[in-house]
Amino acid sequence: MQTIREFADIFEKVKAGVRLSEADGRRLITSKNLVELGAMADFVKKKRHGRNAYFTHSLNVNHTNICVLACKFCAFAKTKKDADAYALTVDEIERRVRVAAEHGVWEVHIVGGLHADLKLSYYEEMLTRIKKSCPGVLIQAFTAVELDFYARLEKISVEEVIGRLKNAGLGGVPGGGAEIFSERARELICAPKISARRWLDIHKKVHEAGLHSNATMLYGHVETPEERVDHMMRLRRTQDESGGFLAFVPLAFQPDHTELSHLARTSGVTDLQVLATARLLLDNFPHIRQLWNYVDEKLIHVALEFGVDDLGGTNFDETIAKAAGSEAKGFTYDELVTLIRACRLEPVEVNSTYTAIQKECLVACA
Repeated sequence: MQTIREFADIFEKVKAGVRLSEADGRRLITSKNLVELGAMADFVKKKRHGRNAYFTHSLNVNHTNICVLACKFCAFAKTKKDADAYALTVDEIERRVRVAAEHGVWEVHIVGGLHADLKLSYYEEMLTRIKKSCPGVLIQAFTAVELDFYARLEKISVEEVIGRLKNAGLGGVPGGGAEIFSERARELICAPKISARRWLDIHKKVHEAGLHSNATMLYGHVETPEERVDHMMRLRRTQDESGGFLAFVPLAFQPDHTELSHLARTSGVTDLQVLATARLLLDNFPHIRQLWNYVDEKLIHVALEFGVDDLGGTNFDETIAKAAGSEAKGFTYDELVTLIRACRLEPVEVNSTYTAIQKECLVACA
């Protein structure tokens, strides 16, 4: 293993299982010493996961792009008057899931805009129909922002929303909508969105309901490196309390076609600083996930040596990152497996609860 010099004190903590401090995190995330950052993060990753690299064979359903919010970083949201606004019917969603399941997909990821005309019953019917049609498919759906919106729209508690959706077939909650927890930065990029405190509180309620979730961080816009570390620290404290997060998913900001299009894309250095710091600081998060559609394909190979153990999914029909100018071409199932093996790692197909897929034992569609 690479000799650790600059971060010898931090690496001693890591090897001894001593929790890193926020000050440690600030040192890590501002360092250009990628060799030592990667070596330490890879050490932790291998200790947890060995040579395994996880992925999902998944379908993305963005059921509507109509949204009452107007976040400056978003290129996906539309108003009802826009010519390209849409809202899918439950029939169309069920059809898409059936087709994907017949081609080996075992998970559907559902997120969309905040559409004021779609009631909770629409989402309940959506989940019920999917589970009845394809009982073997895991449904991971609805960000904390969406769950909060449904509760306010229906004038009921978010606990009731979560309970009703779970009864209809919800199997987990994605980590979207966290953006960056810094109040200063949120005011500049997503002032209308729920607060960081509310986002964290809803995820605690998701965990209390017996569901797992993920956590994201949108970086590379107006936030500082110190605010990135603050974001991770708030997640770590919440995980200490509830224990329901499975994966941390950093999302590199895609500026094209947004109100922040004047900002540059993140550099590979920044991406690797974030990944390595996250793996070292988030000691209570089992997984660090790098979504292929948010970074250059070449960086994916390096990311797997900087603490990443999960490459997300094949993500058929993903539209949110594409709307903001993501140039990632995407991967078929075979291409993703080939990429992982080319990195001398063992591909492990899972769903978002990290349950290994045993295809001979499951039936996706009835």
